[in-house]
Amino acid sequence: VMQVHGSFLVAQDERGLLIVDQHALHERIMFEELRERLAEGSLESQRQLMPIVLEVPEGHLEHLPALEPLLGRLGFELAPLGPTAIGVHAVPTLLVQRRVDIPGFLEDLLRRTEEDGSPPDGEAALSEVLDMMACKAAVKAGETLSDADMAELMAARERFERSSNCPHGRPTTLRLSIEDLERQFG
Repeated sequence: VMQVHGSFLVAQDERGLLIVDQHALHERIMFEELRERLAEGSLESQRQLMPIVLEVPEGHLEHLPALEPLLGRLGFELAPLGPTAIGVHAVPTLLVQRRVDIPGFLEDLLRRTEEDGSPPDGEAALSEVLDMMACKAAVKAGETLSDADMAELMAARERFERSSNCPHGRPTTLRLSIEDLERQFG
């Protein structure tokens, strides 16, 4: 496996050449792993020594009580700190490990909730929030991967049925068969 332009992994198999979008594949893998972990219970979280203070527009706090069960399953612990502030007391360990911007993630979630006019509910909401988490935590285009990271990503690709597309539906892999290559080179 080799990395091209810090965005694509190139590998071969018995049928030809594979070109993999590292972000899209990692996003799918993280999404599926998060779903598996949630099937076993709530995600692991990390308590903050000092709460992260998140200033929000006035209307956003009204949805917080309805969001708490969903966010609790995901490893968040939030509490209002006033009319326009939220204290984030615990966050999912995965997001900490991947250095995700926690305030930005929560602001995006609250903004989406406000745009929808109601708090997310049920499996569709869970899937949407897991998708957001996976996208924010996945390796990015331009991020250099070690040989071990590339090998791990390609091995994980084989573990999941739907690894050919990211949760948004974008393809993760482009295949050029040996026949395609031979045709291109005459």
